[in-house]
Amino acid sequence: MLSSLFLRLGAFFSGIIYASFWFWPKAGLYSLIFFFLALVFRRRQGFFLLIALFYLANWRVQFLSSNPDYLSSYFKQTAVWDFWVCADPEPAWDKQITVLCPLAPSFSRELAATKLIANLPLYPLVNYGDRLQLRCHLEKAPVFPDFNYAAYLSAQGIKGICSWPEVKGKETYPLANKTMLRLFTAKRWALQKLNAALPEPAAGLASALILGYKKTLHPEVEKHFQASGLSHIVAISGGHISLFLNLLIAAGVYLGLNKRFALWPALFFAGGYVLLTGAQASALRSLIMGSILLYTWRRGRLSSAWTPLALAGALMLWHNPELWRYDLGFQLSFLALSGMIAFSPIFNSLVEPYLYQHPYRRLLSPLFQAFSLSLSAQLAVWPLLALKSGGLSLIAPFSNVLAFGIFGPLVFSLLLALVGDFLGVAGNFLYGPAYLCLQYLLAIARGSASLPGAYWDLPNFTVLQAGLYYFILLIFLIVRNRRQGRHSLGITKKRPRGRFLQ
Repeated sequence: MLSSLFLRLGAFFSGIIYASFWFWPKAGLYSLIFFFLALVFRRRQGFFLLIALFYLANWRVQFLSSNPDYLSSYFKQTAVWDFWVCADPEPAWDKQITVLCPLAPSFSRELAATKLIANLPLYPLVNYGDRLQLRCHLEKAPVFPDFNYAAYLSAQGIKGICSWPEVKGKETYPLANKTMLRLFTAKRWALQKLNAALPEPAAGLASALILGYKKTLHPEVEKHFQASGLSHIVAISGGHISLFLNLLIAAGVYLGLNKRFALWPALFFAGGYVLLTGAQASALRSLIMGSILLYTWRRGRLSSAWTPLALAGALMLWHNPELWRYDLGFQLSFLALSGMIAFSPIFNSLVEPYLYQHPYRRLLSPLFQAFSLSLSAQLAVWPLLALKSGGLSLIAPFSNVLAFGIFGPLVFSLLLALVGDFLGVAGNFLYGPAYLCLQYLLAIARGSASLPGAYWDLPNFTVLQAGLYYFILLIFLIVRNRRQGRHSLGITKKRPRGRFLQ
C-alpha cells in the first residue's frame, strides 16, 4: 500500500515539475478521462490513476497561472496610491519591509487580493491595519542574472514593487481582520519588551528566534551564523515548532492530562504561535514539519516519516506549485528532513552497538543523536546551500551539536520572561537566564566562524555538480536498502559453481 502511495505521489510531483516548464493542452479533461478509466477498469486502476494524477497536477499549475494580471496596467507609473498594510511589517536596521494591498479609488476592485511590497523608511512606524497614501513608482520585480527576484516574490503571492515610497498619509483601515490585529499588536508588544530588556545583538537574535523577524539580526552577526552553519536557528523552523510542541505537551502532562490528549491542546497553542508570527508560509510549513518530527520521535522510528512528509509536500505544492523552484525555505526544510530520515538510521546502526557496550558510554547517546541528525541534514542540504550562497560551512555539524543543548532552555526562558512581563512582574532580571543563553549562542557562532577552514567559498559550484551529487546519493541509498532488505529476509547470494567443477 505504501509503495503504491509513493508511486501516486511521485506521479503528482512529476506533473508539477513538468508543468513548471511546459503546459499539456487540455490537462484537466485528460485527468477526468483517466480517473473515469480507473473506475471502470479495476485491473488497470493503478496505471490509470498515475496518469490521472500527472494530468491533475499539470492542470493545477495551469489553473493558477491563468489568473488575469490586472496589476500590470499600473506598472511604470508614479503617483500617490492608496494601500492598506495587509501583513505584519518586517522591521530591519534601515527600513520597514511592508506588504501592501491595493485600495480603491486608486485601483480597480479586481486587485483587492493582490499584494505588493515596499521598503518604507523607519519613520513613521506602520503596523498591520494601517491605511497609507504612498507616492511611489509601481513596477514589476526585476530578474537578475543570478537571481529571479520576480519568481521569488511570486511564490509568496507578491506581484509588484512600490519603489521609492514616500508616506503622504496614514490612518486606520476599518476593514482589517480584528483577530489578526490583536495578534500582531501582541507581537509588536513582545518586540518592544525584548528591545528594552536586552542589548544588541542579543535583542535582535531573540526577536528572530521567537517572533520570526528575520531582519533584526545585525548584518555582521548574520555572517557569523552563516559561516558557522547556524542560519537555520535564526528563522522559525520545524525544529522550533517541534520543541515548542514538546514543551506544551510536557506542561499538559504536568497539569494532569494524558499524553495522547495533551497533543491536541499543544497543537492548538502551536497554531496560535504560528498566527502570532504572522501566519507566514514559512511558519505554517514549520508547523507541519514540526508535527511530522514530533510524530516520528514519539513513534521512535524516523523511517515512518516518509509518508507524512510526502503527503505534506503534495498539499503544499497543490496550494502553491512554485514553492519547489523558488522558495528556499521549502527546499531546505524538505531536504533536511529527508536527510534525517535517510542517513540518521545508518549512523545510528554503526555507532549504537559501541555506545551500549558499556553503561557509561550511554551517557554520550544524546550527544551522538544530535550530531547524527545535524550531519544527516547537512549531507542533504549542502549542495543547495552552495548554489544559493556560494559557500559551504564545514563546521556546521559540530556547531549545531553545541547549539542543540542550549536551544530548549533559551526558548523556554524567553517565553517565560515575556509571560512574567505580561503579568506585571517588574524588572529586567527575568531576562537574565535568556541573556546568558543568547550570549552562549552568539559565542558559538562567532567562535565557529573564526576557525581556519570553517567556511569554504564555492563561487563556481554549478547545478550540474549538485545534480550529480544527489544522483550518487540516491544510488547509494537504493543499493543499501536492497542489501538491507535481503539480509532482513535471510537471503544470501550464493556463488554459482561452474560446469567444470561439477
